[in-house]
Amino acid sequence: MNVLAIDAASALLSVALKTDSGFAEASLDLGLKHAERLTDLIDFCLGRAGLAPADLDLLACSAGPGSFTGLRIGMATAKGMALALGKPLVAVPTLDCLAWGREAFPGAVAPILDGKKGRVYAAIYERGKRVGDWLDVPLARLAALLDTYPEALITGPDAGLFEELATERSGFSIDRRGRDPAARALAELALERFARLGPSAPDEGPLYLRPSEAEEAAAPGPADKPDLPDPAR
Repeated sequence: MNVLAIDAASALLSVALKTDSGFAEASLDLGLKHAERLTDLIDFCLGRAGLAPADLDLLACSAGPGSFTGLRIGMATAKGMALALGKPLVAVPTLDCLAWGREAFPGAVAPILDGKKGRVYAAIYERGKRVGDWLDVPLARLAALLDTYPEALITGPDAGLFEELATERSGFSIDRRGRDPAARALAELALERFARLGPSAPDEGPLYLRPSEAEEAAAPGPADKPDLPDPAR
């Protein structure tokens, strides 16, 4: 199958095209300029593989968590192509992609993404399987969760945020391949997921672990809440 995978969940934008003969890949680490450059990366991968959009069999995108804007751009692009081409779409959790390929590590694997405001999006994996919930936590809280493991590998494009905490702990290490583009892993996982579960639901949206800043700003504060009758009266 020809699988086009789009990962726009972080500042590192990557696209991979998996074919029966190999991969065509492209990535840019220019900050959140995905809307400007994503089409160029897709065209590059298609041209490198000698394929037209109609030759695609499956579209894939990172589902989140991650950048609110990046996730929307990546998913909207993948959904638009899938709809226009009449092809299926599979959305894969971002952190699954970042943990992929590290199944042999003997301890915990924790991919992280910068969630801003002193927090990270993360999950903990053992032998390739996620254990526990998706996390939106301060770094110190993630460190406390990982302290129960004798060894831990911190990976993902923002693994460097954990550098200082890792040096204080025996058996903890930072994955130097953490900033490798994730689209190849996304393509592999999407193909496996499609074979097992079929396409994602047409109305599936990004996996957000918190409201966006715009939603938080629009939420009523204490002064905005309507007066309610006093139940004691």
